[in-house]
Amino acid sequence: MKFEFSSNPLEKISSDVALVFAFAGGKKQKSYIPLESFTKIDTLLDRQLAKVALLENFTAKKGEMIKIIPQRVIAPSQIVVLGLGEKKDFSLTNFREVIGSFAKSMHLKIDSASVSLPHTKESGIEISESLHAFVEGAQLGTYVFLKYKKEETKERKFANVIIAGQEETKSLKDITQKAQLYSQATILARDLVNETPTIATPTYLAKLAQDIAKSSTQITCTIYSKEEAEKMGMEAFLGIARASDTPPKFIHLEYTPKRASKEKIAIVGKGITFDSGGINVKPGEHMNDMKMDMAGAAAVLGVFSVIDAIAPETTVIGLIAATSNMISGASIVPGDIVRAMNGKTIEIGNTDAEGRVTLADSLSYALKQGATQIIDLATLTGACMVALGHDISGLFSNDKALAEKVVTAATAEGEKMWEMPLDKDYKELNKSEVADISNIGQDRYGGAITAALFLEEFVDGKPWVHLDIAGPAFSAKGNKLSPAGGTGFGVRTMLKLLDTFQ
Repeated sequence: MKFEFSSNPLEKISSDVALVFAFAGGKKQKSYIPLESFTKIDTLLDRQLAKVALLENFTAKKGEMIKIIPQRVIAPSQIVVLGLGEKKDFSLTNFREVIGSFAKSMHLKIDSASVSLPHTKESGIEISESLHAFVEGAQLGTYVFLKYKKEETKERKFANVIIAGQEETKSLKDITQKAQLYSQATILARDLVNETPTIATPTYLAKLAQDIAKSSTQITCTIYSKEEAEKMGMEAFLGIARASDTPPKFIHLEYTPKRASKEKIAIVGKGITFDSGGINVKPGEHMNDMKMDMAGAAAVLGVFSVIDAIAPETTVIGLIAATSNMISGASIVPGDIVRAMNGKTIEIGNTDAEGRVTLADSLSYALKQGATQIIDLATLTGACMVALGHDISGLFSNDKALAEKVVTAATAEGEKMWEMPLDKDYKELNKSEVADISNIGQDRYGGAITAALFLEEFVDGKPWVHLDIAGPAFSAKGNKLSPAGGTGFGVRTMLKLLDTFQ
């Protein structure tokens, strides 16, 4: 999508649609409160917008939209009024989602749109922040995965936006480009999750990682084969991998800043390219979407695809233990014991709790590489979805400062997270009689917590955040920013976090 700036007012910019905004009035006020862009166009059109709004009972609730064909000659072909909800509830997240909904609805109906962004005095939000959210909303809202359609649509495609009343400055251009990078990385992660698992194999992910490194002078990539992982003692990862005909790959990406950094942040993504559940096979209705079990890995690759353009001043490593979790005569079975890279033994109580087992080696490897802070993203537990639903990630951490940084970044990017407890008493539930730890809790309750406590055993007290993204990583029905399928959740949060290291 192309974004341009124009000093011309909205009414003088030729586009298929001009966007104007209104706040909901609330119970004690009139039905809606027009913003300046609405009022100016409405005056030029002899109150045509107000008349249509009255006829259609427009109340400007969040995402509500009315369309008007101008009765007088102005440059835009059509006016769309977007409701922003009540001003007291207005946020960047709301604005991003409203724009995303508009972009989804208009994707194949228009070529171009013009907009006058809400002024700071009327929205309470700086233009720079509104611009970033607008660009993300427009780009993410128009996303579709068409690779396997019989033929791609030949209809119109919404691909051009003009920001009215703004001279192009370096600052505004930089903000736009950064938002485009965030969106581009998110879209890559979506594409990976939406890809068929017969294509998006560990080898496929490894090749993509190598291609990302080849395009940058600041990124290196090392791919470890099954034999090399075995030599490093990754028995836990390879235990899960042993039933699959597709070879596992352990992926290590590393970004090095131009100036030396004492910090080394590890971003670890769960990379189960398809999860059958193993011998503890999943029920059929829970297996349909299991290509999404590598959404954490997809997020890591999305981040690294643009990391050198974001240019954080800290070393960042991206780690993925990539394998499918399949069923064969070689399958790991309940009762098996594997030894993780850090020497701890793990009793396999359930083969469908496989992600945490592969992550045990990934986290151990991160420590051996000198990581000073670790963040993992994993579609880890259905229990987290029971607690928080489809839209909110569970956040678990042993370090308050790091957790706050992640939450701040997530809030800015509209990716919902909720901090969950790491109650040490629950560690008892992970005890094994025959190994150092079991991969499944002894109780069906608190499963997201016991899974996080399992992972904590492999970070050796280093500052660590675990994001259980099982809910928001994949949307069965779609949401305001994404159609059904992979959402790319976590990518923008990680980029925003890394962007603070400047």
